[in-house]
Amino acid sequence: MAHSDPKEFSRFSNFDIIRATHKIVADHEIFAHILVPKHLNMQSKLSKHHPIILRFHGGGFATASGLFPAWFAPWVLELASRHSAVIVSADHRLIPESSIDDVLEDVEDFWKWAHDQLPGFILKQTKGAVQVDTSRIMTCGESAGGYLSLQLGLNHPKEIKAVTAAYPMIDYKSPHFTDISEAPILGCPFIPASLIEDHVDRIRKGEVSSIISADDTLERLKFMFCLIQNGKYPEFFPPNRRDLDIFDKLDDGAMFPRGGVFILHGNEDEVVPTEGSIKLSDKLRDIDQELNFRLTIQQGNHGFDASAKIDDKWLAEGLKDLIAAWLA
Repeated sequence: MAHSDPKEFSRFSNFDIIRATHKIVADHEIFAHILVPKHLNMQSKLSKHHPIILRFHGGGFATASGLFPAWFAPWVLELASRHSAVIVSADHRLIPESSIDDVLEDVEDFWKWAHDQLPGFILKQTKGAVQVDTSRIMTCGESAGGYLSLQLGLNHPKEIKAVTAAYPMIDYKSPHFTDISEAPILGCPFIPASLIEDHVDRIRKGEVSSIISADDTLERLKFMFCLIQNGKYPEFFPPNRRDLDIFDKLDDGAMFPRGGVFILHGNEDEVVPTEGSIKLSDKLRDIDQELNFRLTIQQGNHGFDASAKIDDKWLAEGLKDLIAAWLA
């Protein structure tokens, strides 16, 4: 899980990046980052409507942003370039200033904005060179963003073609997220719960902003580690909320897009244990045998796919059927 220079944008060199405000909350702008392959802008005339990748970033819901480069998997960029797709990577409100309901509300409002305003916005910004097709959407996300990708897929199964999720934070009721553990995570030593408690107290007193939707320098990474190490996630994911729990939603009849779901996970993940993805695989095998679902477990820790290429055999096999459904 690399923590490189937040201003090192070389991986985006083949894209034009456009920033848009997809939502305003109490005068606070929440941004969407639109990545348009440069070869689309160089086309002399419109040839087709381009598919869309809606992406959600990782960070334990507490840190990072939609354009933090080190956590933006290069294979997603490769996928967009190869298939002339536009990536739209969303920011959302972060915890502990906001609640998980605020986060999910932002994701749903982003979804609505992507349908109502994104096509016209891109057409205007590219001076008529690029049109997008909102009927061909694939979602993706890493870690906390993987959870959001899966949730959006369950909420809009007929409108989303396919779903991918990298090391998604699915099983937030597991002891890893509910129990206190002083074990280091990715080399970070144990951080006392007082870090979060003191910060929340400062929010209540109005000493710090009550709305944060991006952390471009990972100054808040310590919040994510603190939340995990002190078992604080149940405070944001109430256990009786079936709408928040992906397993409960499936039991209650929700279904993923028929184009398929692909999850990739590292077998040594210290941030999000692989067991959650395995549990989801077992669940879907029991209740939705017709779903094109694939779980691939590879060697590595959180963020193991940082050097993955879409032509790597395991990744190509996982994406093949989803790409066919996405582009159909």
